[in-house]
Amino acid sequence: ESVRGGGFYKFHSITEVPSFMHAIHRLLQRLRQRNPDLLEYDWDDIWDAFGWSLSDQSPDWYDYDDGSEVPEPPFDLQIIQAGVRTGWSGCSDYGHSCEINWLDPEPSSESYDYEDYMEEMHRIQ
Repeated sequence: ESVRGGGFYKFHSITEVPSFMHAIHRLLQRLRQRNPDLLEYDWDDIWDAFGWSLSDQSPDWYDYDDGSEVPEPPFDLQIIQAGVRTGWSGCSDYGHSCEINWLDPEPSSESYDYEDYMEEMHRIQ
């Protein structure tokens, strides 16, 4: 938990997450360039292996009432895969999630990847 990016690492601030996720994404892209047989990596496997979240000692952390109708705060991180596009967002154990922070540009509406991307986006929303 104390090694940055290690298994079940807890971020000390929300501001750490964007640069970290971009670095992981770039690293995996480079690995794929070096090994063309590694055509795609599965973000779900990466997420399951690492389980990153926000530390309850973070100044960004806040308490909530389990018994209220208010959704649980999104202190865990999830990876979003929509076709060829990858992003991340905060989420809770009960599915409440925040805005997606995209790591890849949206595919062109004229590209062959666009239809898969749009299908996945409809599924996600």
